[in-house]
Amino acid sequence: MVDEKNEAEINEVLNYLSELALRYAEEGQESDTKRLIEYIKMIGKKAALAGLEPIVIKTLLLIPPVAREACRQHMENALVSIILALGVIGKEAAGKKMEVPARIAAFCLGEMGNTATSKRSKKETIAVIFALGEIGKSVTWQKLGDVASSTVALLGETGKVAATQKFEDAALNAELLLQEIGTGAIEKNLKETADISVRSIHDIGKTADMQGLDKALLQAAYSLETIKLNAEDRYLMSASIIAEVALMHFERIEVEKLEDKLSKTSRGKKKFLSMDL
Repeated sequence: MVDEKNEAEINEVLNYLSELALRYAEEGQESDTKRLIEYIKMIGKKAALAGLEPIVIKTLLLIPPVAREACRQHMENALVSIILALGVIGKEAAGKKMEVPARIAAFCLGEMGNTATSKRSKKETIAVIFALGEIGKSVTWQKLGDVASSTVALLGETGKVAATQKFEDAALNAELLLQEIGTGAIEKNLKETADISVRSIHDIGKTADMQGLDKALLQAAYSLETIKLNAEDRYLMSASIIAEVALMHFERIEVEKLEDKLSKTSRGKKKFLSMDL
């Protein structure tokens, strides 16, 4: 039906699948809910690739009610599937320069990120960061400036809250994705997106410092330095200046000592894990 661009019949199928997914979620049937979300994701992805923007938007808008019910039923694995589905559809839509679906997907993910961190779900938080990062990279590559900036802001806020919750892996992932998006924004001359990326990395690093997350703190400094150098090479001075100012907050870090400390900690952890195995 997608190949034939039969939107009326696709809408009927989507309505049926979403109603069924909602019913399964209400009944607490997690595996069936995940299966239905996978079908909906496939349709949304194919519709994006086929350029059927109204279908992509409809697909995205059908997912949040299922997500809310899955959250009420504490179905973490189903929620992760929903998060990744939003990421895939949003990424593909961005790849076809569809601003509205990409924005909707990012907004939904931002809301799910708030919920995930408030209930201290590390698994969901990491999934949200990954999905927002994928959309962020895609909209940046396509030079969708406004959507890129708003997506990066959501990614940065989720990363910051993750650091507050001491989810160091999640914070690290957010910093690395923001670094990648920031350098991409510099290459595409997206000034605002680059600036927001820098500020977001600084905020995550500052929060990591307060929470004693040494790896995330060190990564923030490295990411800021990387963006600063890229910005200077591309003569995007605003991002370079913002990165330099942000780095001043981390000047007191003795990088070599911190690296040595982390290296020793890492070796100790590896030994402990091997003993457990």
